[in-house]
Amino acid sequence: MASTEPISPRPPGEGRGEGIRHPGWFVAAAVAVLPWTALVHVHPPRFFLWAALYCAVWNVLSWKALGEQARALLLPRRVDVLWGVALAGVLYVGSRAVLWATCGGFTDVLCEPLTAIYATFGQGSLGAALALALVIAPAEELFWRGAVQQALRPRLGRTGCAVVAAVLSSLVLLAFREPLLALAAFPTSLAWGLLAEWRRGLVASMVSHSLWDLLIVILFPAV
Repeated sequence: MASTEPISPRPPGEGRGEGIRHPGWFVAAAVAVLPWTALVHVHPPRFFLWAALYCAVWNVLSWKALGEQARALLLPRRVDVLWGVALAGVLYVGSRAVLWATCGGFTDVLCEPLTAIYATFGQGSLGAALALALVIAPAEELFWRGAVQQALRPRLGRTGCAVVAAVLSSLVLLAFREPLLALAAFPTSLAWGLLAEWRRGLVASMVSHSLWDLLIVILFPAV
């Protein structure tokens, strides 16, 4: 008879040590963040096609940086999927509450930048949805919550690496003059980082990130 005892989350790379085993690939994945953020800022025609192609390559770089640890980080478990869905719902409700408060609720301070963001990214097409859910969000998770947090964890611990990774992701966006995206990135990145550390893997954060993107950009946009 199968055991009914709950299965404890398995630490990523258990038995293989902490940190990045392939620093050369990690540097390549980190450098790739800059052209990716530039692509987001410029937003060329057929953005989601180019973004999907670029992030497919970025995924490979982050996977190579993690090496064998990537397999443990992506070990699928049903409970992680459920936690990812739950957090996506919480983040979506929280995001909509903040956007309502700052665009029509208590002030209109974010109305203009919010409208500009949706005019640029708010494409409710099947292609955009597939690119966001299957390639773009997983690429960001594999790098920030995977490679970056794995590299920072030995010195900063599980909470510290999640906080610093979230700060870094927002700073990169600020450097490319994307303040609204940077503002949205910090709380969501922190939530996904802490979830990844708690669940000892990336499945929950990938599910949450992909679903949140679909909700906020494609299915139920704020404007």
